[in-house]
Amino acid sequence: MVVWKLMKKILQGYLLVLLGVGLVVPAVYGAVAVPAVATAEAVAIDFFHSPGCEECERVKAEVIPDLEEQYGGFFTMVWHDVTKAESVPLLIAYQRRCGNNDNGRVSAVVDHKVFLSGYSEIAAKLLECVDDGLVERQSQGWVVPQAPDLSEEAVREEMAEQISALTLLIVVVGGITDGFNPCAISSLIFFLSLLVAMKVEKRTRLLVGISFIVASFLVYFGLGAGFLTFMRRVPAFNYIKRYFEILIGCALIPLAILSFRDAVRFSRSGRPKDVTLQVPNGIKMRMHKVMRSGMGWGGPVVSGILIGTAVTVLESVCTGQGYLPVLTYLAKDGGFNMEAWGLLVLYNLLFVMPLTVVFVCFHYGMEISSLLEWSKRNLVVVKIALGLFFSVVATALLWEFASDIVSFIMARL
Repeated sequence: MVVWKLMKKILQGYLLVLLGVGLVVPAVYGAVAVPAVATAEAVAIDFFHSPGCEECERVKAEVIPDLEEQYGGFFTMVWHDVTKAESVPLLIAYQRRCGNNDNGRVSAVVDHKVFLSGYSEIAAKLLECVDDGLVERQSQGWVVPQAPDLSEEAVREEMAEQISALTLLIVVVGGITDGFNPCAISSLIFFLSLLVAMKVEKRTRLLVGISFIVASFLVYFGLGAGFLTFMRRVPAFNYIKRYFEILIGCALIPLAILSFRDAVRFSRSGRPKDVTLQVPNGIKMRMHKVMRSGMGWGGPVVSGILIGTAVTVLESVCTGQGYLPVLTYLAKDGGFNMEAWGLLVLYNLLFVMPLTVVFVCFHYGMEISSLLEWSKRNLVVVKIALGLFFSVVATALLWEFASDIVSFIMARL
């Protein structure tokens, strides 16, 4: 029951990631949108919209005609497409200034200070806000409203905060989900069943288990650190990383589809063989052989470390499907700084957390059959979570590329 509640929290986290991706990922540190200009005679109105948005079209068809009829010549209006990177910093700056984080399908900002979100609010209040702005201009001491500071430094700081929050969320959700990956859980359960079959005493099992999990953490962290270090040393990294991001992003699309398919197929049949994304049988047999023979490699600590090392490397063929995209995103975020290494440590601590929970349950008396039943019962949820995770990271990696393609097509229509 506790595990099920935890998995529900993970899925809720994915929804937050999806909301964050739509707002933050498109932003780049390049050109930024030019806001509407307020003058002594004209109220400034900035609209934020996206192509094909039904509410946006309603605003254009139903609200703008009334606005032009009543206040034509007394306002300046600029439309900003939020699917274009340069529009996002301005939108975020307005949200910060106005204290409004409601990501409506269409938004309007009047005189750089009044934020209206969604068709209903715009239809109800836009004309009134324009009228208020014109009345204010008649007051003594009135000062021309100024747009947010969109200097390069200000934009970088603004977007760095947003991207940092999104990166943390992806790392946290990814680490937990990777830890619940059936590839990792099933390998540990098999190892525990082997310890029971070999009638290993409880104290020895504890030492072996702790050593196994510590080795899993260190090896998995080492694989990630090696990848980031390699990427940093690649000549012209900044030039080629975009193409690498596109490659990984495209590869995640079929992985997401297969994960969702695995969830559907297993929910219907309950047969592990119907799961496509799992450790290949050849590697699985090699892992089992390592576990069987590994208990003779020195004492329990040495055995646990060696077995944990070998198993983690072998199962990375499966668990790496979630790890590699996160590493790629960390590289995309800039980072070979201390923050990136801290996030890498966090990811790997979260990766071994479910393994630790399973081992603790086993150590305090939970039967192997119960662990197996728990693993099967939650496989569908984990596969859905993996599918969502692959979808989110694919979106994060491909958004800028997709936006460029859409802009290219729209420019030629």
